Amino acid sequence: MNTKEHPIFLESIEYIRSKIGLTGLERVQQSILERIIHSSGDLNIQSFLRFSPGACDDAIHALRKGAKILTDTHMAKVAVSPIARRTLNSNIECILEMAPHSVEYERSKTRSAIGMRRMWLDLEKKNDVLESPIVAIGSSPTALMTLLDLIDRGSKIPSLIIGMPVGFIGVAESKTRLLNSNCSSIVLEGSKGGASLVAATLNALLNAAYY
Repeated sequence: MNTKEHPIFLESIEYIRSKIGLTGLERVQQSILERIIHSSGDLNIQSFLRFSPGACDDAIHALRKGAKILTDTHMAKVAVSPIARRTLNSNIECILEMAPHSVEYERSKTRSAIGMRRMWLDLEKKNDVLESPIVAIGSSPTALMTLLDLIDRGSKIPSLIIGMPVGFIGVAESKTRLLNSNCSSIVLEGSKGGASLVAATLNALLNAAYY
């Protein structure tokens, strides 16, 4: 455990451990679970958490090699930035930075989906990153679907996709599609998710890559 964490956070983690008992998870997976429980207040969330084989190792390797992090909300970017600065100083971008201010011209699309497509294609066009980015989706299932569509059409595969969009319309479907893909992934099944949970996952990975 990172000793620079706030004492109240550390006390909370000890409390969580006392409640969930043995999980059978690997060390980094366990850290992700604990942080997600801390952020959600849900001690039963483990039953929804899925890791593809080697997902955490893939993410740690990519982060140490300088992979940037893409989020689908400014909230997640803000939540991850402090730990990113004091660990690997990873570059974090939000896909909404490349989204249009209005989608009046294309009502069938969401701003997140358009931003995801633009940012991913722009990264491919520039070809200036050695390690494929880590993509963290905590809000928009359409952004996740758009990314998976691009991958199916031959675009580069992210080092890791954190698939935790929250809600009901298209959410479970997008997560199922990610789980059935060949992408390295960490997924929270069902309707659970959100910016705080993808941030908790990223923070655990950043700490694991640094310490």
